[in-house]
Amino acid sequence: MAGHCDVTVKPVIDLAGQAPVDGYEVPDRLREATHLRSPVDVFPYGTNLTRKKDVDHTDPYIDPGDGGPPDQTRLDNLSPLTRFHHRIKTHGRWQVHQPFNGVFVWRSPHGRLFLVDHTGTHKLGAAG
Repeated sequence: MAGHCDVTVKPVIDLAGQAPVDGYEVPDRLREATHLRSPVDVFPYGTNLTRKKDVDHTDPYIDPGDGGPPDQTRLDNLSPLTRFHHRIKTHGRWQVHQPFNGVFVWRSPHGRLFLVDHTGTHKLGAAG
């Protein structure tokens, strides 16, 4: 039936059953789960759908040797960002929180709030 087609068989990934890891590096299984949960760049109004995005720790990673907690590299602390948006988040004055797995609340340098989830970007107004 698939004699003239290229077929790739992949296992089903249980997004709810992804075990966290203690290291900074994101394992391939968590990278894939992050893409399946949030296929689009999660910066406000992001549109990039490629798999070549950075997978960033929403809350900055702190090495356990420096007092950081265990299990920081987990699905509800990872976000896919283009390199440009990753740099804006890391070195700009943008802030992000992930109150629920796959739901991101961004604060711009001017105090504007944006909610980004699987339905897109929603303006929330100004931070008080």
